[in-house]
Amino acid sequence: MKVSFREGKTVAEGKYFEKASYDMASDSASVVADGCGGLSSYRVANVSGDFIRTFLSLDIRVNGEPLSPYLPKRVEMIGRTQKVTVDTAMGDISVTTFLSAPVNGVFIRIEAGSPFDFSVNYRGEEANGARRAHFIKGKRFMLSSSVPGDWVKENAAFYATAEGKADILISFAAKRGEHVAAFSSFDEHYAATLREIEEVSIPASAESEEEKALYLSAYFTALENYKKVGAFSAFAAGVKYMDPLRTYFRDSYFTVLPLLRSRPDLVREEILTLARGIGKDGSCPSAVKCDFSAFWGDHYDSPSFFVMELFDYVKTTEDDAILHEKVGGRTLLDIVQSVVDRLIEKSDKKTGLLFKEGKYNKRDWADEVNRNGYVTFVNLLFFRALVGASYLFDGEDDLISTRYALRAGFVKNVINARLFDEDKGYYVNYKTKDFTEDNLSVDTVFAILFGVADEARAESVLDRMERLLECKNNAEQGGGDYGVMCVYPPYKAPRAACHKSARLYDYHNGANWCYLTAMYACAKLLCGRDWRSPILSTFRYYVTRGQYTPVEYFSPCCEWGSALQGWSAALALVYQCADKQKTE
Repeated sequence: MKVSFREGKTVAEGKYFEKASYDMASDSASVVADGCGGLSSYRVANVSGDFIRTFLSLDIRVNGEPLSPYLPKRVEMIGRTQKVTVDTAMGDISVTTFLSAPVNGVFIRIEAGSPFDFSVNYRGEEANGARRAHFIKGKRFMLSSSVPGDWVKENAAFYATAEGKADILISFAAKRGEHVAAFSSFDEHYAATLREIEEVSIPASAESEEEKALYLSAYFTALENYKKVGAFSAFAAGVKYMDPLRTYFRDSYFTVLPLLRSRPDLVREEILTLARGIGKDGSCPSAVKCDFSAFWGDHYDSPSFFVMELFDYVKTTEDDAILHEKVGGRTLLDIVQSVVDRLIEKSDKKTGLLFKEGKYNKRDWADEVNRNGYVTFVNLLFFRALVGASYLFDGEDDLISTRYALRAGFVKNVINARLFDEDKGYYVNYKTKDFTEDNLSVDTVFAILFGVADEARAESVLDRMERLLECKNNAEQGGGDYGVMCVYPPYKAPRAACHKSARLYDYHNGANWCYLTAMYACAKLLCGRDWRSPILSTFRYYVTRGQYTPVEYFSPCCEWGSALQGWSAALALVYQCADKQKTE
């Protein structure tokens, strides 16, 4: 389909039958609107499986005639809304599908200039029974319509006739009372969904319509991954991480960055939720499940990300009170100390750097690669956590603050002395006692962002990243311009990478990861280089191929990663940073 951008919307134009799959999420559910008025997926937090086995379609007839699949249509996508407008001989017919943050349900509004018939055809959980205005079937599937209709069990379809407008609410695994209340407030929920879009302040640095659409899609990727289920209040990693619902230390860090100023309340809740998953000894799992138990324990990057997230939050909001909030009988400041002290205890006594023990150690973000020994990325985070902890303890306990600051300076010097390769002009990926993986990993860009690299090293690293990692400059990778690779050359040790990452340019072995591309763009911005090209080439690649929300990772030779992926929201941060830099 042809793609353009207007008023912050991503607009796809084509024929009525052509799919335009668009991911949307509320506080408890995620759906995929199909660009034809129907749904192709509906998932609910902590409920196993997808309720739609094949499809839920919406079919419309005007004067008894079905709409031709070859009619021209326009699909407008922004925030939690998708609007499909079909051009017919009788005038335009529009179908707006939207979600409201607090509701487990999909709202659909059909509008036309003349009477029409419509049917909702459902292939999924078994549906039984029928009512008129509030049409309820079974315990899991509920449908309410503003116009009376009939459920035909044999067809698994709802049929109705409308004079010019029809409102529908479909819910799965929802409580009947909540469903009925939401439908009775249809207009209020629609207004709230539109207001949510209107209230987003688009940075001035997002100059073109394309950049405005990029910014809004990334910003809403963060906002829509917020989940509120029972006592759990945090950000999911993406729409594929709903059962069990969980929040990751690393994913959440990048997810919340664009929300620090606009929604600090949600960031605060995220931090407190993560704190509930930290062990008494300061160990941090990969993620915290909705019952606050650990998901894949004791990771090397999670502890640093927790301290970094709290540091960024306090520095941005000046909400020092959070440091004295108690979780499990300990203040957050106590938890920070336990986390950082454990990292120090685990660091190598000779070098002061964190050393990932074990030949097959995958416990950082690149969890299909055995990056053991001194991993540059892990130690850059360690440095930043020490800096953050020093800041948080400043004025609270100056001795501890000074101790962490001194340690940070020591770690910084050792990173530059041991992990920067003078001949190659960049930081190596990782180094063991008898092996060095000296490919260029984009995650070493944090050396620039965190101030570990001096000006000369920063310029050298960016020179190499531009030449090797930006696909447009690296013809050897053979895939054309798909943005920024996460590593190049691919991993050389035969047993280093496994599963998807065993394949060249797949997953952790050379795919483009949106959040890391965003961090790379921030580093280029910081150093006065072209920061727009990396994120625009990334955006154009997935949008022109029918992925209308930021995906987790991609390349020409691998399947798409998860859509509406939380940490890919970091693409929005780049524009916020550009505005901030301009005003300083």
